Amino acid sequence: MPTNHYDVIVVGLGAMGSAALYQAAKRGANVLGIDRYSPPHTYGSSHGDTRITRQAIGEGEMYVPFVKRTNAIWQELEDLTNQELYLKTGGLIIAPETGGAEWHVSGDFVEHTAKIADKHQIEHEVLSSDETMKRHPLLKMRSQDRAYYEPDAGVLRPEVCIQVQIEQAKHHGATVHTYEAVTSYKTTADRVQVITDKATYEADKIVLSAGAWMLDLIMPEYRSGLEVYRQVIYWFEADDINVFTESNFPFLIWIGDTDQDFFSAFPTPRDGIQGVKVLTEHYAETTTPDTLDRIVKPEEIAHLYQMTTDRLHGVTDNLVHADVCMYTMTPDEHFLIDFHPDSDRIVMASPCSGHGFKHSAAVGETLAELALNGQSTLDISQFSLSRLGTKESK
Repeated sequence: MPTNHYDVIVVGLGAMGSAALYQAAKRGANVLGIDRYSPPHTYGSSHGDTRITRQAIGEGEMYVPFVKRTNAIWQELEDLTNQELYLKTGGLIIAPETGGAEWHVSGDFVEHTAKIADKHQIEHEVLSSDETMKRHPLLKMRSQDRAYYEPDAGVLRPEVCIQVQIEQAKHHGATVHTYEAVTSYKTTADRVQVITDKATYEADKIVLSAGAWMLDLIMPEYRSGLEVYRQVIYWFEADDINVFTESNFPFLIWIGDTDQDFFSAFPTPRDGIQGVKVLTEHYAETTTPDTLDRIVKPEEIAHLYQMTTDRLHGVTDNLVHADVCMYTMTPDEHFLIDFHPDSDRIVMASPCSGHGFKHSAAVGETLAELALNGQSTLDISQFSLSRLGTKESK
């Protein structure tokens, strides 16, 4: 067999791809991972110093098994490597009692999350604005707001998570090629050929997990089902950064009266970027990785600072750092995890839609299972490619 033949090739080594690489290598597969940059990097969708994780997933009950399995994998990796991947900070989801914007799901996100927490016996509280601000005096809530609080929620360190999984994959024999872009792929009766800007490789199976670059890899008739949006992350200076550290400040998901009011804030790890991380979400214009505007404009900074000072005490208008990233969205904002419609040798994944990292380790395990076993332990029936369209409808 030629030396460029692998059991599995993983294309894209961000959140999902690094996890798939690790899980396939851990299972003894001869696996190659390819990325156009050198992960972890800041060019895609898997950076930002911190990412929110919680157990009660208001976006849909089908995600709960994924986040629970992911949490178990993070714990295994922490025990194995002595690296800190997860910080328990607690987390708040804030929304008005009535009339709030819909966020990832129709209806009241706080109520929906609390019902899922009740069903799965996840510790939580639903608090009034007064109760919430008494516990967290940095917040500026309105009387009509209420909060879902999950004490065991927290934040992940995305760059560390990716790095650890790639290192562990290599430990299990994986090959990793960086600064190499996949340009095309094709199947034969007994293998898949992957063509890059540097070489050609063959594999029994491939996993396509290229984030926003999936637009280049997915079949043309399905491309309109994936849309890429530019998002900006900001870190502002604090009067006292200590009050925003992981032991003092929970993450905030703040759902306002309209889509434009959405706001999120994050605790500051003591070894992370020393500013208060905040963001909103924008879905007015689509972009592509090649046309993405990576310049953060003064008016964007001013707007986010105003959103921040409307909701938080103790944050100054001095911008410490900013990053641009991309969300790759499906029409229903749920994941894509499926085989290629013409070949079960190709596994496809676009799990992001703005809420993917907390599930990424389990998604990677699922992708490895699909590639190696043809089926997954966790239920992926609601994440089918067919939702994005068909050859007849596009």
